[in-house]
Parts: sequence; C-alpha cells; structure tokens
Amino acid sequence: MGIFAGAIDYFQRGGACMWPLLLCSLAAIAIGVERYLYYKKALSSTDFVMEFCRLMNDFNIVGAREFAGMNKGDAAELATETLDINEDLGKRLESIVYSKADRAIDGMEQNLDYLSVVIGLAPMLGLLGTITGMISSFNALNERAQNPMAVTAGIGEALITTVFGLCIVHLCVFVKQGQNCFVEYLRGRQCVD
Repeated sequence: MGIFAGAIDYFQRGGACMWPLLLCSLAAIAIGVERYLYYKKALSSTDFVMEFCRLMNDFNIVGAREFAGMNKGDAAELATETLDINEDLGKRLESIVYSKADRAIDGMEQNLDYLSVVIGLAPMLGLLGTITGMISSFNALNERAQNPMAVTAGIGEALITTVFGLCIVHLCVFVKQGQNCFVEYLRGRQCVD
C-alpha cells in the first residue's frame, strides 16, 4: 500500500470529524502560503535599509529619495512617501512616520487571527472525534457485537482524529509563531550609524 492510499485509508477510518479537520489543515496551509507570498512582496531588502540609512546619515536627502523610489517593499514605499512631504513638519514628522509604519506592520499581521481560530478549533475537533470513536466502541460492546473488530474500529477512529487534530495544531503554531517572531523582528529594526 502506497503512502497516498494509506493516508486515504486513515482518513476514512477517522470518521466524520476528519472532514472539518481536513478543512482546518487546508486553511492553515493557505494562510501560511499567503503570508509567505505577502512578506516576499512587501519586504524591502536589508541592503536597501542599510544604504538608505547611510544616505540619510550623510544628509543626502535627494539621493535617499531617488534610491527609495527605485526599490520595492514597504520600507522603500514609506521612505518615498515621507521624503515626498514638501512642507516643514517639525516634530509631526516622527508621528507621521510611526503611523505609516504601524499600518505596514498591521498588513503583516493580517490573517493571523484566522490561524488562531484554527489553533483552537483543531484540537476540539480531534477531541470530538475521540469521543465519537469511543462511543462507537462502547456501542459495539453494549450490543455484544458478533464482530470484535467493531470495538477496535471505534478506538482506531478515536486515535486517528486525535493525532490528526494535534498535527494540525502543531503546524498552525509553527506558522503563527514564525510570523509573530518575524513581525517583532521588523518592529525592532532601526537605522544605525
């Protein structure tokens, strides 16, 4: 039996709770891929940040503006928008920059709440599958079934849904924690001399 056939066999033996668990796992994968693609598009390179900071520290505002305009990502866009402000903003400039940076970080945290829902839902669905599997086993015992395999099928259903639910949670926690750490890393990035 191949891996795919074995997976389908386990899925079928897991019972009805496997379908919502499958949807949870697909949602977790979709969110993880979507966030990866978003980060890949939205992030400016470290080389951009270092060169931009060097130009700003040298008071080369025109060169920094041109350099930011030639690059992609949220940091380059923020730098371009900030340097395009033609009026003297004085102390307001800092609050404008922080406001724009907060909006960029909010975009990076988008969809992570849905991942939290999957993290909470998957173990509950696994537990529900455990309970339904155990109920099936006890029903088979209660009916004094002619087939002793009916009892073990219910226990198998219970264990399969539990394992599948826990695997989904581990995947989701890995993706969510990785994204949280990445966003926190970005919050701490600064221009240095």
